[in-house]
Amino acid sequence: MDEMLQTLAATQGHVILRPQALDAGYLDHEIARLRERGEWITVRRGAYMQRCVWDTLDDVGRHRARAHAVLRQLDEPAVASHVTAAVLSGLDVWDVDLTTVHVTRADLHAPRREAGVHHHVGPLPDSEVTEYAGGIVATSDARTVIDVARTVPFESGVVTADSALARPHVKPEALLEMLDEMRTWQGARTAGRVVAFADGRAESVGESRHRVQLWRIGLPAPQLQVVVQGLDGSEDRVDFYFDDFATVGEFDGREKYGRLLRPGESAGDAIWREKRREDRLRERGMQVVRPVWADLYRDDVVAQRYRRAFALARRRRYV
Repeated sequence: MDEMLQTLAATQGHVILRPQALDAGYLDHEIARLRERGEWITVRRGAYMQRCVWDTLDDVGRHRARAHAVLRQLDEPAVASHVTAAVLSGLDVWDVDLTTVHVTRADLHAPRREAGVHHHVGPLPDSEVTEYAGGIVATSDARTVIDVARTVPFESGVVTADSALARPHVKPEALLEMLDEMRTWQGARTAGRVVAFADGRAESVGESRHRVQLWRIGLPAPQLQVVVQGLDGSEDRVDFYFDDFATVGEFDGREKYGRLLRPGESAGDAIWREKRREDRLRERGMQVVRPVWADLYRDDVVAQRYRRAFALARRRRYV
């Protein structure tokens, strides 16, 4: 791809449309040859990307590329929405279908699916629309959270809602106002449960999912991101804190140690510092439970670990 097209592609999700390639001097047979040689891949009909870029993308990145292609090819006015708006905004998504691009249109009388695009129907007031660099238009974060929560399972909706509430400009009140506007829409009751449960203090997809797991298995709701103080004046912030049970939950996701790294440190340094932190918590009489990603699929194991920790803390308290 020549420099001019690469510069253009960088502004539109690394996607190039056929008319743009033709305007840059490429001929159809040259585009076909690039595809045959595997240098370009077809994102969707009439939209291409360099193979070397496509191969670096995960499922979310590829969905973002399809969204750019769809929104630039549609003749009708459409706004990215639902899961697609979440991806474009950089909100977390989990266990959602990323093969279909979602748009909302105010000009349709009924929703429809065609060519890998789900066309939703709904009003689009200016206050609920955001324009991104490159001219892509999507629903606002608050509208996106409710649309996602209405149309995906509860756990997936919580992941996206937690991610949105972690942003300073997204307040719980904004979600409640949006929910009230959409109270008669399909799935609004599920969205209401998501909004009531959501908490922006969850710092990762794993932590959001673990919160749902704790609720699912009937454990008490923990406090999030609590600072536990020691007698020596030290302070340690913990993911989940069960005050009545002197127990701490620390979700061990891979991304956690990346966040903990300080300049010039290795992963081993961060892990060692975490071990010392856990030692301090235990010295204060705390029980520490460290679920990992695989445990999110083992409710019985997780319930047993926490209940054992609660029992040990209670026994220690009364010894």
